[in-house]
Amino acid sequence: MSKLINGLILILKKIKRSIFGRIASIYNFFCSHARLRNRVFFYTIRGNGVLSGNIKCVYDAYDGEKVVFAKMLPHSVIDVAKAKWLLLTSKVVVTDDYLKYLRMVRLRKEQSVVQVWHACGAFKRFGLDAPSKLTRDEEIRTHSQYTDVCVSSDYVRRFYAGAFGVEIEVVKAIGSPRTDNLLDSAYQFAQRQSIFSKQPILENKKVFVYFPTFREDYGEITDFDPEIDWNALNESLENDEVFVVSRHPVMKKRFFESGSFSKIIDLTAEPTEELLAAATAVITDYSSIVFDASLLSIPTVFYCPDYDTYERSFYLDYETELPGKIVKNQEMLLEAVRSSLIIHEHETDSERFFEKEMSACDGQSTKRIVELIKEHLNQ
Repeated sequence: MSKLINGLILILKKIKRSIFGRIASIYNFFCSHARLRNRVFFYTIRGNGVLSGNIKCVYDAYDGEKVVFAKMLPHSVIDVAKAKWLLLTSKVVVTDDYLKYLRMVRLRKEQSVVQVWHACGAFKRFGLDAPSKLTRDEEIRTHSQYTDVCVSSDYVRRFYAGAFGVEIEVVKAIGSPRTDNLLDSAYQFAQRQSIFSKQPILENKKVFVYFPTFREDYGEITDFDPEIDWNALNESLENDEVFVVSRHPVMKKRFFESGSFSKIIDLTAEPTEELLAAATAVITDYSSIVFDASLLSIPTVFYCPDYDTYERSFYLDYETELPGKIVKNQEMLLEAVRSSLIIHEHETDSERFFEKEMSACDGQSTKRIVELIKEHLNQ
């Protein structure tokens, strides 16, 4: 009897998938034959109701007709319908991450897709070059309709072309929009004043900001233990030093309870730009924050106790090409950070790293991308 019931359930599920598949096909057809509007569709899965980073800079600078879809996954049926409608009826699409619906529909030849990827440079492998929940075919179809991929230097173009499975001509070294503000001294001053007003503990202190990135297992986010004895670290910090933790947005689990320490504070909720403006030194592991630190000439230390077991590989030689000291245990961490402030031991490495990874970031990136969008709209 149970086998019969299970069989019926499987049949019903297949029928349901078939019906929904047919409905989706009809809806896609309807959308793709509706009037194509001369507008820009900004799509992100990196926040709910808000844009940030590269895509926000471009959105703010573009003064024509525009519409936004900002919703983290998973999406409801209504979200899917809205996203597809805007995708299939907008002449230009701008995204800063995966736009899954691109692998489900075929855009018209008059449409363009501009990828302003959320990170600079080429550090840890991604897309087709990294473990993924998607099949290789799904990865390729997700990225195959890009007309432009905007990157931070000519050197990294080949890596993005490989990761997205697109021709290298599609990848253009015209900069990363969010770096324009990082190069603006007035903006940096305002960011520094803002974080000091909210977090007075940071003012007149040496601020060491720890930016750990998330860990995953074939695309699934996993818990992360930074292997830090927080009590010992707090005791080791001088009175003029503050250790700030800023976890990656997808890392929901805190390392310690708020208010646990006098010289260690979790400020994950504060904007990254503000924390960078206050930072005396940056500590990270495999995060693309290294590119921002490079742009701002902030000494950087790489703390990676799990280096030997980290899932992803890199586009560079981690142990020889990074612009800073690598530390694999807590005992050497503070010593390395303090040393980086006294003598910039990797100054030549930093200059070489910046030239390779960030040379197209000159304060005019947003302007160039907006001009590119307008060119597509006028075609």
